[in-house]
Amino acid sequence: MSDPDKDSLEKLLKHAPPRPVPSASDEAMARAAVHEEWRQVTGVRRSRRRVGQFAVAAAVLLGVFAGLNILRTPPVEAVRVASIEKSIGSVFVLGDEAKLHAVNDEMQVYAGQTIVTRDDAGLALAWGNGGSLRVDANSRIEFTDEESVFLIAGRAYFDSRPGAGASATDIGKTPVFTLRTELGDVHHVGTQYMGEVVDDALTVSVREGEVFIDGKFHEQTVSSGYRVLMAGRQQPSVSNFSRSGEAWEWVHRTMPPREVNGQTVYEFVTWVSRELGLDFHFNDELAEIARTEEIRGDFRSGPTEALRQGLLSAALVWHIEGGVIYITEMQ
Repeated sequence: MSDPDKDSLEKLLKHAPPRPVPSASDEAMARAAVHEEWRQVTGVRRSRRRVGQFAVAAAVLLGVFAGLNILRTPPVEAVRVASIEKSIGSVFVLGDEAKLHAVNDEMQVYAGQTIVTRDDAGLALAWGNGGSLRVDANSRIEFTDEESVFLIAGRAYFDSRPGAGASATDIGKTPVFTLRTELGDVHHVGTQYMGEVVDDALTVSVREGEVFIDGKFHEQTVSSGYRVLMAGRQQPSVSNFSRSGEAWEWVHRTMPPREVNGQTVYEFVTWVSRELGLDFHFNDELAEIARTEEIRGDFRSGPTEALRQGLLSAALVWHIEGGVIYITEMQ
């Protein structure tokens, strides 16, 4: 505002009459009214602030509970995939926190567990879907689900018909089983076979039946009496391989116990011969007797000892020649 304007306003105020002064009571009433209005306004604000704070807190809690509900998955039921029938030496199952726990016979094995065998160890398991799974020393095998295992390293053997008492027994009852490896998956067709993973190479030896290998780089079918070596991108190498002998000794050593009650001599010899990877022969007259005479016993010391004990109880003797078990009457 300019100085002339200030002078004009001052002159105008000088001519205005004096303002009335309110009484003390009127001033007190006015102050009380203003205070009450201030209190109500600030109270509403505080209430709104509290409501806002409660709303924010509730939203946070709801978010926490929602997050917990998302994380709270239904409990997963443990799936039993096999049971241990026989263990030799130091055999462990990899448990929580990567700790090794010693196994015991008749122990159950569940999907997700890993079994580790040390030097001179071995293991026989009854596969849940049927069949006998055996694991050699210095091996590591993961039980992935009800239909497969993953051989990380070492050797494993699978017999789809371990209880076969005669050549026609269990035909058509082929259990579902796949031996998975980093180098490929091995699928069987009613068979006995051995898979081995060493130094980034997969070797599969077939004792009976046939397997199909869905390899990382190649596919290969292998029949009884052959083995295949699959290493990297190289073409699979297939060669003849004996169904018995030293390479299978660890399988014999891990044969699960078998109680025989009322089985005929013929059925008993059929079972033992499959465990040994051998054929067998009775002469015609003895073959008829073998199909009716029964054997009883509890065999726990491997197939060769089982054959000796079982045939001895039936007054029979045997010898092996050219991959065949010849059985004759005791003289």
